[in-house]
Amino acid sequence: MKKAMRVFSVTAILATMLLLGFGVVQAKDKRAAVPSKVLSAKTIYVDNQTNDAEIQHDAYMGLTKWGRYEIVDSPQKADLVLRLSGSSVVKFVPGGDASATYDPKRASGIAAGGEELAPPGCTRIVLIDPKSGTTLWSEVRKTSSPQEKSRLIEGLHDAVDQQEKTRGK
Repeated sequence: MKKAMRVFSVTAILATMLLLGFGVVQAKDKRAAVPSKVLSAKTIYVDNQTNDAEIQHDAYMGLTKWGRYEIVDSPQKADLVLRLSGSSVVKFVPGGDASATYDPKRASGIAAGGEELAPPGCTRIVLIDPKSGTTLWSEVRKTSSPQEKSRLIEGLHDAVDQQEKTRGK
């Protein structure tokens, strides 16, 4: 009886480890898939909605180093828009707009455009189809240090590479 119980316990533990290990492997491989529009795009516009010029610089550097997309100077010329947003939003208000009010408390994690804000110390990266306004891919990256900022585009790069490998099979 003791031997049967030991065999059952060892089998249960091994089965659990196997299932958990399989789940971890799947989770690592399960990046958000990028649509074919992202794979076929040639040009990209960077829309920096953070209050950090370094973030935009790091996005430009990452895209240039990668070499996959040509960076253009307007969304009208782009196949994709790469929108960068942080945990706060800077909004331009014309001088004569009496309806604009200042509210120092952020009531929710949603920006005026309806997009979710990134947690503090992070940047939300969203790929948008400029013609339809549809979100094609998004991710939140930690960007609180210069080293993390320098890897801003890595998630997109990895997702595109993974999708191309999957397509090539």
